[in-house]
Amino acid sequence: MADEPVFVEPLTRGNYKRLPKVERQIADTLTLGPEALVKRAQQRHEAAPGFLSAEALVYFIRRAIKNDDAETRNALCSELLERCRPHFSGKFRGFEQQEDREDLQSEVMKRIVEDLFAPDDRGDFMQVRFWKYLENKSIDACRKASRHINNPESLDENYSNNGVSGEQTRLEKMVDPRLSPEELAMISEGLAELPPYLRKAFLLRYCFGIKIGSDDSTEATGDELTIATHFGCSARTVRNWLKEADKRLASFREKYDGE
Repeated sequence: MADEPVFVEPLTRGNYKRLPKVERQIADTLTLGPEALVKRAQQRHEAAPGFLSAEALVYFIRRAIKNDDAETRNALCSELLERCRPHFSGKFRGFEQQEDREDLQSEVMKRIVEDLFAPDDRGDFMQVRFWKYLENKSIDACRKASRHINNPESLDENYSNNGVSGEQTRLEKMVDPRLSPEELAMISEGLAELPPYLRKAFLLRYCFGIKIGSDDSTEATGDELTIATHFGCSARTVRNWLKEADKRLASFREKYDGE
């Protein structure tokens, strides 16, 4: 008896169609279990048997999201974002400050996660030409940043350390500070409304897992990057920023928790 043909869900936005090689990659992988799928996804050499393109990865990430398979979803998301990192090498050259370029990279990453988790088909182009999609997102981020380049915001503007509670927040109590891609997507709307320094500190801590730093400014940290050394401020200030960001994001988190 001949094997039944596998069904690859078609794209629904406009006239978008995946490339034939992407369709074949997806079809050849559909029957794999989660562990084998993740292992295949981690193969990054295009000439290797079973290689999955970024476009195919997006398909399987979206499928895992629909199936509420958080473990597979997170593993595939991590692989996709790692593949994106080399893309940013040499990008954003028009921005002299390293922190500005890092801000732009974080913004683009956030947009990728938003589109991956979008309930509609706005991210269909990611399955057609992912690297063109990423390039477009990078250009958009540059344009938006350029409009504000002559109006930089002071790190301490409209913010004071006074009156901030010393009690640890839910996020601070986490053993692994990194939020899942789904959690980041849930609060993405709120992140966009944060002042730039709060948003960046939050992403450095809870997206990339960067350490806050030491309260002792004289303590040697070697070459280790911390959020405090990145901003040139005290660890106490960073913790207060993170508490403020968490407080501002609470309403967005509750909105999804209540659904």
